[in-house]
Amino acid sequence: MSALIHKLVLILKTILYSRSGEPYSFGGKTLRFTPGSRPVRTKYRDSTNANVRNDALQVDLVLSSLKEGDTSVDIGAHVGQYGVLMSACCGSSGQVICFEPDPDALTRLKQNIALNPMLKSPQLVHAACSDTNGTATFFTQGGNSQSSLAKSALPQDRATKEISVSTFRLDDWWAKERSDVPAFVKIDTEGAEIHVLRGMPKILASNAKIVCELHPFAWDEFGVTFQDLETIIVQSGRTMKWLDGRGAVQSPGEYGTVIIERA
Repeated sequence: MSALIHKLVLILKTILYSRSGEPYSFGGKTLRFTPGSRPVRTKYRDSTNANVRNDALQVDLVLSSLKEGDTSVDIGAHVGQYGVLMSACCGSSGQVICFEPDPDALTRLKQNIALNPMLKSPQLVHAACSDTNGTATFFTQGGNSQSSLAKSALPQDRATKEISVSTFRLDDWWAKERSDVPAFVKIDTEGAEIHVLRGMPKILASNAKIVCELHPFAWDEFGVTFQDLETIIVQSGRTMKWLDGRGAVQSPGEYGTVIIERA
């Protein structure tokens, strides 16, 4: 029944907001998103649904962490739920960089940017972050949020398309394209997060605030373990805690969102 209600609500939103975009208000500002793509409202920060709760808490974290003039990075930007919000926080003197390898998601991200012409547009990088610079096979189901470099991260009951995408170590891309240090990095890469972290030791050594979604159900395909994640955290002089405050992050790892902060 809930799936049917969700579908009906989305149809109604599409009718109401097809031209102007669905409004999302915070701090006296209003952003607009294509129907069904806006961020979760922060009033759901105490939801019993872990996905909804963590999404709302990530919005809270973005709003409390970024200010005018900051640089922020959205790795796995999808359709821009956080990237557009980051742009509103960083302002005209700041910059947001969005990495998104899925071409269908990138198209919708561009639509959401266009719905907010008052914002400084994020810099869009049509690529995946990883621990190597090159190309990789990417699995997509038409821009859904589970698209990944690992096939096991996607629902197995839908048609999956394989495409070739560029990959970058974030440190290498940053050294070539930027001279500043990001204030905030968000990582949501459907299982590739350990590879992403391996490719950004210099940024891990900085004071950047880092929030990362863990997808251990896909780690086998990536050939990594929770111990690999722990090694990166310790070597970078950081610690890890659950975003929703439910205690220590322990082996073997579970799905959820963590803050990776300076020790």
